[in-house]
Formats: sequence, C-alpha cells, structure tokens
Amino acid sequence: MRIWQALLNLVLGPEPKVRTRVQLTMIAVYGYSVSALLLVYAMRIGLVAEGPGQVLLAYVLVGMLGFYLLVRTDWSTRLGNPGMDLPQCLYAIVAILFAYVITGPVRSSVLMLIALVLVFGMFTLTAMQVVIMGVFTVLSLGLVMTAMVLAHPEAFDPRLEFIKFVLTACTLPAVSAVAFYVAQVRARLLQRKEALRDALSRLEQVAMRDELTGLYNRRHMQSVMDQQVLRQQRCGEGFSLAIIDLDHFKQINDRLGHQAGDEVLSTFARVASQVMRQTDALARWGGEEFLLMFTAPDPGTPGVGVALERLRQAVAQTTWPEGIRVTFSAGVTDHPTDEALHATLERADRALYAAKHAGRDRAVTLPAQGPHPDAPGSLSHPDTRQPLAENGQL
Repeated sequence: MRIWQALLNLVLGPEPKVRTRVQLTMIAVYGYSVSALLLVYAMRIGLVAEGPGQVLLAYVLVGMLGFYLLVRTDWSTRLGNPGMDLPQCLYAIVAILFAYVITGPVRSSVLMLIALVLVFGMFTLTAMQVVIMGVFTVLSLGLVMTAMVLAHPEAFDPRLEFIKFVLTACTLPAVSAVAFYVAQVRARLLQRKEALRDALSRLEQVAMRDELTGLYNRRHMQSVMDQQVLRQQRCGEGFSLAIIDLDHFKQINDRLGHQAGDEVLSTFARVASQVMRQTDALARWGGEEFLLMFTAPDPGTPGVGVALERLRQAVAQTTWPEGIRVTFSAGVTDHPTDEALHATLERADRALYAAKHAGRDRAVTLPAQGPHPDAPGSLSHPDTRQPLAENGQL
C-alpha cells in the first residue's frame, strides 16, 4: 500500500493543487497515447507514410511528455498558466490537423477528435479561451484544406473538402457555444464559491473578534484557554493568566464621552497587540477589562511580569487624547495542571482587586497555593510601583 501511495505521489505529485492539474493532464496523456499507438499501427499497415508518420509521432510524444513535466514540476505556474489548458488544446488541434493531412482514406474520422478536444476544454478553459480555440480551429482547418486542395488537387477533391469544411465549421460553433456556456457557469460558480468563502471568513472573524478592539472576544478566548489546558495536560506547556483593567475608565466616559472611551480601548488594544508575543493571546474580557494568556513552553521563558512591564512602558509612551492619562492594573496567576480553569480566573480576579485596592497602576500576582489577597501578609510592599518581579509582586 505504501509503495502504491509513493508511486502515486511520484506520478501525480504530493501537493493537492498540483495533483489536480496533473490528473487533468493525464487525460490528455491518455488521448495522446491511444493516438500514438493508432499512428504506429497505421504506419505498419501502410496507411500512413513512414516519414510524415514519424514526424507526427515525435510531435505527439514531445507534447505529451512536455506538458506533463511542465505541470508536474509546477513550472507551468511560473509561466503564468498553471494547468497549461489552452496551450494543450491548441497543441492537440495542430496534431489533429497534421493527422488529417497524412492519414489518407480515414482522414474524415480524424476530424471527430476536434470535438473531443473541445469537450476537454469545456471543463478547463475560460469563456474567452473557448472562443479563441474555436476561432483558431475553424481558421486553421480552412487554411489546411485550402492548402491541400491547391497543392494536391488529385488527392483532395475541392467539392468534398468544401462539404467537410462547412459541416465542421457549422458543428464547431455549436460545440463551442456549449463549452462557452459551461465555462461561464463554472466561472460564476467559482465567483460564488469565493464570495461564500469570504463571507464565511468574515463571519468567523465576527464570531471570534471584538468589534471595537479587534481582539479575541470572551467566547473565543474561553475556547483558546480550553485548548491550552488540553495542551498543558498533554505536553506540560504551562501558562499564566492576567486580567488587565484600565484605571478610572468610567471617569473618561463621564468627562469626555463614550467616543473618547472607545478610542482609548481601541488604542490600548492596538498597543498591546504590538508589544505582546505572537504566542500569547489577548482578549477583551468585558468593558474595560482585558485577559492575557501568557504561555511558558520552557523554564527559560521570561515571566509574565516582563510582558506586563513592557506593556506598561508602551502605554506610558503612547499619545492619548488631550486630558487623558491611561494606566492599568493587573491581577496575575499561574494555572496549575490539576485545577479547574474557572478557579484560576477567580484567583486572577482576586489579584486584580488587590492591585486596585493597593492604589492601581500596578500588578499583583497571587500564587496558585498562596494566601487570599485580603489576608495579612499576602502582598509585599503594596504601595511600591515597579515592574512585576519574578516572585510575583509589583
């Protein structure tokens, strides 16, 4: 089974997009292979002269191998035509017209292959490409028939060739019209699929992002934390939670209005997103509260205190609307493996309350097994305003 899969990957390619294009090209390879075998047989029985037959055979084999390699190696994408659909169709039309000239008594049956090429193009070409191929086929057929009548009038009856041309020229537009319609329908379906994909993407963003700040919303953040809990249980990747609250935010709304408050929230979210690591998750938890999930994949990872201090400095250096000074308080705690997530959030909320009670513009860490923040000795130097230290106190 593995050998078969490896062989398929070798022939078709491992990448899904390239694989699909190669599969379509293999249809053309199949047609070329059957045509080449019939051509060899026709030369064996004397229906086709050896010289022209070998030229056509070489042309068929070069096209079959060349287009396959271009698509399989994805060089076709670099050339601006990933599937090489129109070039393959035009190449096949030239081969059919060449065969029409050299196949003698059975040349009329060769013309039926043109319809096969049009059917192939029906599912791969754009509407404009269908028109190009149809016009190219009719004009080329007319030129070939005219040239052969003029060069070999004894072998090509002008009246018979005229009838063949009219029948073919009248049939091709009908087949081309169907192919054109199918191409238009396919293009509309692709457009609707793309529009649906964009709509679903926007709905996903709405479902997981806060409209004002662009951060994760509470519901999606809950899902992110649940996933991190499973990751922690599986591979031991610990994490900390920090509930961040903007100090005196209600006064900003009361004095300057909700528009100024919204501007402060969106600016804070932008600044925080710029200074936080990509591995961390930040969400608008509610109102002026934000929740930071800080991951620590290894013991050498800088603590959450470093991240909060970096955020504090960024907020201090930010230009805010006139008359506004923005600071924040934070409650920080680690999540133990054997603890429910809601218990960790409650402890972080108690730590935030302690930070506000101690004078705001600071962070307080409450260890998982530490005392209640209201208990004596739970905070060390609560009035000191300095970066969050590794032992958890600010």
